[in-house]
Parts: sequence; C-alpha cells; structure tokens
Amino acid sequence: MAAERRTAHTIVGWTALAAAALLCARGQAQEGPARERSAGDRLTGESGEITPRLRLGVARGLELLKRKQQDDGDMSSHYPTAINALVGLAFLAGGYSERAGSEHSETIRRLTTAILRRQNRHGYFDDGIGLNESEKEPSKEGLMYGHGFATLYLAELYGTSTHRQAEIREALVKALKVIEGSQGAIGGWDYYPASRFGAEGGPFGAGDTSITVCQTMALRAAKNIGIKIEEDVISRARKYIERAQNSDGGFRYRQHGEEVFFQTGSAFPRSAAGVCILYSLGEYNTTKIKAGFDYLHRTYRFPWSNEFPYYGHYYCAQAMFQAGGKYWKEYFPWIREELLSKQLHDGSWPEHRREGAIQGTAMALIVLQLPYRFLPIHER
Repeated sequence: MAAERRTAHTIVGWTALAAAALLCARGQAQEGPARERSAGDRLTGESGEITPRLRLGVARGLELLKRKQQDDGDMSSHYPTAINALVGLAFLAGGYSERAGSEHSETIRRLTTAILRRQNRHGYFDDGIGLNESEKEPSKEGLMYGHGFATLYLAELYGTSTHRQAEIREALVKALKVIEGSQGAIGGWDYYPASRFGAEGGPFGAGDTSITVCQTMALRAAKNIGIKIEEDVISRARKYIERAQNSDGGFRYRQHGEEVFFQTGSAFPRSAAGVCILYSLGEYNTTKIKAGFDYLHRTYRFPWSNEFPYYGHYYCAQAMFQAGGKYWKEYFPWIREELLSKQLHDGSWPEHRREGAIQGTAMALIVLQLPYRFLPIHER
C-alpha cells in the first residue's frame, strides 16, 4: 500500500497543509519555555534534519490521528490509556498545546480528558481488567504500560502548557505515587501495580525491562519539571536496568531476584529502551552504555523482523538523539527515510504484527519530530 500512486491533487493539498502546519508552529514558538527555539531550528533542525518531505509526512500523520479520534476522546478501544498518551505525545512533539486557538488544541484537550477520566481515586490509570478468553486468566490490557505512558504524557503536557495546570498537576502527583509505590523489591516494575492502588488481577513483584523503562521515563520527566521524586526509587531502577544487560550489550526481558526467566536473550526493542533510559539517567561514558550503543548500531537497520519495530525505534531514536554526534548523524537520516517510505496514502503507518496502526503512527511521528526539539524529555 505504501507504494500506491498519489494524485497530483492530493500532493498539492498535503503540501499546502504542511505549509500551514509549519506557519502554525512558528506562531506557537513562544507558548512556553520548551518552545523558545530559533526559526532555523524549527525549519531545518541541525544539518538539514527537517526536510520538506518530513514536514509533509508529519502534517499528514497528525491530521490522520485527528480524524481517527472517537467521540469520547479515545483513539482506540485496545490499550486505550497507552494509545491516548502516545497520540498526545505525538501532538506535543510538534509544538501543539491545549491552549485555545492552537491548531489541534481541541484534539489534545479531548485526549487529556479521556486519560484523566480513567484515573481511579488512588491515582492509577485503570483501563479495567477482564479475562483473557483464550487463557482464562487476568488480561494484561494496558496496565502499567498505560499508567507509565499516561504519567509521562501529563508531565510533558504540564511542562509545555499553562492550560488547567492545577488539575493536571494533581493527577500527575497521584500517578507518580502509584509508580513509586509499585516498584518491586529488586528495583523493577511489572505489569501490575501494587494492590493498594485499586487494581485487581495479577501477580506483583517480578520485573519487566520494558515496563521498568516506561515508569522510569515518567519519573524522569516529572523530576525535570520540578516534582520531587524519591532518589532511592531512581537509584534502584537504574541498578535493575544495569542487571538486565547481557554480555552482547543488549537487554533481557524479565528477572526476579537473581533468577532470570523467559526470553533471556537480547532483542532490539527492549535493548533500545534500556540504552535510552541509562543514557537519560546520566550514564554517558560507561562501559555498559558503550556496549549498549554498539548493540543498537548492529541491529537498528532490521526493525521489521521483530514484533515491535515502532516501539523499538521510539526508544532507539531518543537514545541516538540524546547521544548526538556520530550516532544521531548516521541514524536519523536513515530512520527518517525508512519511516517516510512506509507511510500510507491516508497519512497513517501500517500495523505490524502486534502493533496497531494508531500506535505505529503515533510512535513514528514522535521519532520524526525529534529534530523539532519541543518536548522537555528530549532535551539533551
């Protein structure tokens, strides 16, 4: 489908839309501290990172997401909290906000409302847990993935907008307490929060590398905007991630104490997440981080051979961007063209195995908009 012909009328129309979006981005540049960038940065990035084709693809993708939003504000009935948060981050990454008069402001406001209505009185973003029909056991629908991404979104929203800040901060602080209180004994997080936060259904206490990265990114984003985070929580999370690294520089899936179980080998998606968070936590020149970047360098060009290519490059791109230098200069032109070549004529990115089209589109857009440098979490 990515190779379908586009009519001249469609191309002209989308070019005009991209130009309009670019003009809007210029006008929004002074909305908050994160938008105090030069026009040159927003137009071309560094060394021509932002091309006309990229701007066009981004404009088309954001319009697609806007059209797909449901009447209740949700983007999907499958993993709704996580998907809503990722879509929200895609709009924030373009410099858009909830402020009245901002392009896409209504879409962002409805996404935020949809996320907030799922927060229970304990602070947990609860998608609800039903039975997995095939296995007759509690489903892992959303759970701490959704909670982590929702918390990250609220931290980024709070840091880039002045709209309904009191409500957002209150929800954010409660959500952070859930993360801090659900950390396992070995420093990681698993699919389920601690039972006192009102969720039912599953075991608690083991550690999952991907979920641990998701929670730690949310904690870091909150700390960046001045919210107090327990240092011991961050320290224990860092040690968990370090222990999850294999000798090849990649990262394993799960661990419980000294026991490692299920998918003990390295894989690109979770390894990208592991490298991203270690670098974000200040490991710049350690042996572990160098081994991690070497692993990514060897594996990033083969994303479509695994089940989670969008997720993998969502984290890989952030890691490369944070590191900068040769890593970013080599990586970004490649991923930019790789993603744009796969965009469909309606503006979306295709689903791939276990990743749906809305998730894939949101994550692709976040990657492509990294050179805009609008999200605080992406600051070097």
